[in-house]
Amino acid sequence: MGLKAKFSLWMALFAIIAMGLVNAFFIAREHKILSREIKLRGETIARSVAQNSEAPLGHKNDLLLSTFAYDTKKNNESVVYCHIIDREQHIWASTEKFSFKEMYVLPAGLELLRDKPILVQSHKRDGGEEVFDIAVPIKIKEKIIGEVHLGMSQDAIKESIKETSKGMAIMTVVTIGGGVLGILILVSFIIGSIGKITEDIEAIGNGELDREITVKRKDEIGRIARSVKEMAAKLKLAQEELVEKEKMKKEMQIAREIQQTLVPQSTPDILGFQITSYYESAVEVGGDYYDYIDVDKDHFGIVVADVSGKGVASSLVMTMVRTIMRREALMGSSPHSLLSMANYMLMNDIPDGMFITIFYVVVNTLSGEITYCCAGHNPALLYRASKRRIQSLKPKGPPLGVPRINAKEFARRLVEEKQVIQTGDVLMLYTDGITEAMNKREEQFGEERLRDIITLKKGDMNVFGIKQRLLASLKEFTEGALQSDDITFVIIKKE
Repeated sequence: MGLKAKFSLWMALFAIIAMGLVNAFFIAREHKILSREIKLRGETIARSVAQNSEAPLGHKNDLLLSTFAYDTKKNNESVVYCHIIDREQHIWASTEKFSFKEMYVLPAGLELLRDKPILVQSHKRDGGEEVFDIAVPIKIKEKIIGEVHLGMSQDAIKESIKETSKGMAIMTVVTIGGGVLGILILVSFIIGSIGKITEDIEAIGNGELDREITVKRKDEIGRIARSVKEMAAKLKLAQEELVEKEKMKKEMQIAREIQQTLVPQSTPDILGFQITSYYESAVEVGGDYYDYIDVDKDHFGIVVADVSGKGVASSLVMTMVRTIMRREALMGSSPHSLLSMANYMLMNDIPDGMFITIFYVVVNTLSGEITYCCAGHNPALLYRASKRRIQSLKPKGPPLGVPRINAKEFARRLVEEKQVIQTGDVLMLYTDGITEAMNKREEQFGEERLRDIITLKKGDMNVFGIKQRLLASLKEFTEGALQSDDITFVIIKKE
């Protein structure tokens, strides 16, 4: 078999394998993306129906419930069915042929909703149509009075994958044909290039380091030509690497500026409370996150989180956490419900080996009551002015995104607690960048030093004074050593 035939055969085989892998990758990726989009859309619709059905179901208004169910299917092409049932599984409204108050029977293979906040399951209907069954509880004052079952069609996924497969098949044929033709032309060209290689080597030997060597042979002559080309290009490559480093440095600076816009740009003005905060990443972009969230007119939330690791990956995960926390907090979720939902939404989307520790507290501005959860994070420190002592707040809870802990287990292990802060009390949330800050002797700053700083020496000390004392103490302790981790904290004092 000649050289031309060998090149053509191997190139065709490589193209077939490569295009097959690319095809499989894009189909799987598209299936995953479309499934997630359909599920999220269905969850939004189901939650809306459940929310609108609270009062009608509580007052047993089957006419209004039927209107909700039929309007839901009418206004959303992907909705296959919508059932509204009560706590005893009686059907009060349905877009399908069910009798009023008929017992609802789950399709075979589906689990009961029970006490879950939402349940999405895939099943095949009698006609062979594949749908996502999305179940959401209907609640009145946290009491479950019924359920909404919404069916979202998966036909859009099949149709999209079909079109993608067709396009990839055409691309594969064109690529293989063009590749083989190109190889035939290339082989014919390089067989007669031995003289050209000799001229190039002589020119480089005479100092023409920018000499372009176009030979692409893979035999011994081609190896010699590539070696000479690599030696001549070393200086030029070093210059290009310097330019690339400067470009990367600029891009990282842009990423840092973008991340800075995601942290609060100002401190909320809450009557009766002093609040201050601080954030400094160890590298250009970090994985720490803090935020203030307006829950409603009488409650506001404070969140401090730490994504494992540093750099761009941690920054991207931090952005995901921020988006989820802000969206779910505005729905009035308790700290336990909010973190459980955040874990559910993150656990399948963050890179392997990464996780998030988080402390979230909701403050009642009228009563001073705080409700909080700690998902594997550092304990919050609460200084009691009346007793002049510090109380450590650390309810049990695993970090978010741990693969071996499923959503149900996470919610079971996460504990929510309450305290009431009095006038003069100080609450501090922070990341381990403070307690694990090291000096040149590799000694850690530690929690005891932190406790001493927030133990007020004067009754009129405000949060800004505490902040300055802490930063000054950290600077003095580290003795100019490089910052090893992001530093973040929030301090709040009740006036």
